[in-house]
Amino acid sequence: MDKIFSGNELSKGKGGISYLTKDEISRIDLTRNAFIMALTKFINGDIWK
Repeated sequence: MDKIFSGNELSKGKGGISYLTKDEISRIDLTRNAFIMALTKFINGDIWK
């Protein structure tokens, strides 16, 4: 990401996602939501049967 976006040290800060979304979504937000989506089978297992 630093190579693409002129060395803004994105890996040490908010990350590329935050940069690309103008701080609307942070790396933490994206990771949290991805984790929740991965667990939907266990959170709401009835519809998966």
